[in-house]
Amino acid sequence: MLRTLEDIDEASIMDRLPQELVNLTASFLERRDDYPEEDFPPPKPAASKLPPYATISRKWQLAIECRTFSSIHLKSNELFPRAQTLTGHRRAFISALSFDVVLPQYDDHRCAKFETQEDMVANNQAFTDAMEALFHLLKTWEPENTHEQSRSIALAISAMYSPMDKWHRPAQKAEEDDWNWGIRKRADLWEHRYEHSLIRLLEHANLPSLAIISSLDIASASRRLEPRSAALLATKLPQARTIKFDLFDNQSKHPNNNQSARYDFATTVSKLCRPSLHEFQLTYYLDDPSNHHFSPPSILLPSQPSVDHLSLALHTLSLSQNLTFLCLDPVCISPSIYWPLGLADPPSWPNLRRHYIEFQMTTPDGRWYFVRDPSAPINDHADEDDSPDPDAPPSTDSDSDPDTNSEASKIPDTYRERREAVATGDYPVRMFRTLPDETLINPLLMAMARAAGQMPKLQIMGLTAKMSDPGGKDFCVSYLAKEVEGPTGSDLGDVDTPRMVWSVGSWRPNNVILDVWRKEKGVSKINFIDW
Repeated sequence: MLRTLEDIDEASIMDRLPQELVNLTASFLERRDDYPEEDFPPPKPAASKLPPYATISRKWQLAIECRTFSSIHLKSNELFPRAQTLTGHRRAFISALSFDVVLPQYDDHRCAKFETQEDMVANNQAFTDAMEALFHLLKTWEPENTHEQSRSIALAISAMYSPMDKWHRPAQKAEEDDWNWGIRKRADLWEHRYEHSLIRLLEHANLPSLAIISSLDIASASRRLEPRSAALLATKLPQARTIKFDLFDNQSKHPNNNQSARYDFATTVSKLCRPSLHEFQLTYYLDDPSNHHFSPPSILLPSQPSVDHLSLALHTLSLSQNLTFLCLDPVCISPSIYWPLGLADPPSWPNLRRHYIEFQMTTPDGRWYFVRDPSAPINDHADEDDSPDPDAPPSTDSDSDPDTNSEASKIPDTYRERREAVATGDYPVRMFRTLPDETLINPLLMAMARAAGQMPKLQIMGLTAKMSDPGGKDFCVSYLAKEVEGPTGSDLGDVDTPRMVWSVGSWRPNNVILDVWRKEKGVSKINFIDW
């Protein structure tokens, strides 16, 4: 007896469809309501709209779980309870995992106290414990048979925070704290409490090697990860094709710490030169001083004041034989990032196609790549307000330094914004450096040109300095290979020929540098853009 469509329920119909078609249909479902982009910090995500669809049929359950578990977000303080739900086929759906490290909570009165050494030790231990737990969990997801085809997961260490940090307090408390602080009924250091602290991985030997991870993305926001620790984590991921670090090279108040952190990072990141690496991105913030009269401290080791270990290490990493994309944005560099001195043989980048560097206005040894253009005015705000720091709340007279404050006391510490700005060269604001210093910039540009000649597959190469200028002037050198189109609206000439654009104001590079580009890359069209 034949059944009519009325006799067949919806679940039965759905079960007759191929799983791929059900998956495709489910992919068009709205997951949750979006929040306005202007909302910051963003509210907690709305509840997912997908679970009810999982009750339609077994195939719909798989389709919904495929979407639900394709990208997951875990926190260190709830890792194992959540992991218990990630069993069987659900693990096979996971292609991206973001992980938050939740640091120890601190008392309310300590919001107005700088972090102590004890706080830092506790945070380091919490971070280390979290990484060990995560890595050991992921190790259990790998197939026991090494010959079995393994899936890959993109791993992101997306946040590190304590529940008492500014953007992570309960919404009502955060609003009340901000209001009371604004009317000076509350003392709170906010992010300044830990701005000079680095979170460290205490021991990496206990971490298992993970072949399941295809990419690593580490972001440091208000909480800063020690750069070496980021590189150590990456050394445990031998199959990672893409590595992205968002780190800080900015410990201006403690130059000795800055020098050692930069050196330690250099000695570790060079170990990432390996065949599996295809893309590498590094953001390594070091804010240029807003006072262009300021002499920044050297970030090189005092014992080797002429050796830029980080530029050398990044040069080594860039030689990874299968690397196709390198982006350093921004980073404080020297010419050795392109072409170290004393090389016996020319370096080679056999597969590199895109190479971008945004460099700082200052050099690693504390000089400036730019000088004042005598024809340009000085952007000077020094006389606007030389009064005592208006933002310092009424409290103790202690400096903005955790080493000088008593943790036993509940008297609030003071963050003196003006004093901090003067110490780091950000006050007074005097910006005037827009003209390249040829004694420093020419060796950098020559090293860039020579390196480009050793990149047979190079399509795009860029070198940019974001100059702290109110007119938005950027020093920018761009190369595009034949048949490679530039950004929309850019004046990069005919795509039938290799070409360059020099957006460098009225300054011009010497012909020796341009001749290297013509000889090595066949550049026949060069555009100069004045500001």
